[in-house]
Amino acid sequence: MKKTLLQRGFTIIELLVVIAIIALLTGIVTSNFASSKAKSRDAKRVSDLAQLQLTLALYFDRCNDYPGSSLSISAKSTNCNGQDGKPDVMLGDYISVIPTDPKNVAPYTYTYRANPQSPAVATDYVLRAKLETVSSVLSDDIDTTIFTIVCSDTSSNYYYCVKPN
Repeated sequence: MKKTLLQRGFTIIELLVVIAIIALLTGIVTSNFASSKAKSRDAKRVSDLAQLQLTLALYFDRCNDYPGSSLSISAKSTNCNGQDGKPDVMLGDYISVIPTDPKNVAPYTYTYRANPQSPAVATDYVLRAKLETVSSVLSDDIDTTIFTIVCSDTSSNYYYCVKPN
């Protein structure tokens, strides 16, 4: 028996069901992909702060001081310059680029604050990044306010804060 032209295609109902199933699967995959991207950005933030900690430790080892109020590649240390005939020391001597937050828009920026204990000598600091998702790394960080930097975690703000090791 030969099929006529009208009997060979799909019905409109069959096509709509297939389109609905494809749309549903696309929505599920997209939502999982979005949460994976947020977790990836959070992992980069934690890694960046660890890299900055290492840079600051190397800088402190040389200068016995942390940089002032901001992290800048070209900012010279006020403690090491000309001391004992040593050349000027800059953060750029230890890191080629200061990392920035993957989003790099407020409130997703890195915060740094040094605390001078005596005139012009910073012996402590805090670094903060705002995470997008709850992470197990939040159990290992600082959860108090330090040098006016709020580090406590709430239901809407997940702050990852570190101090010198």
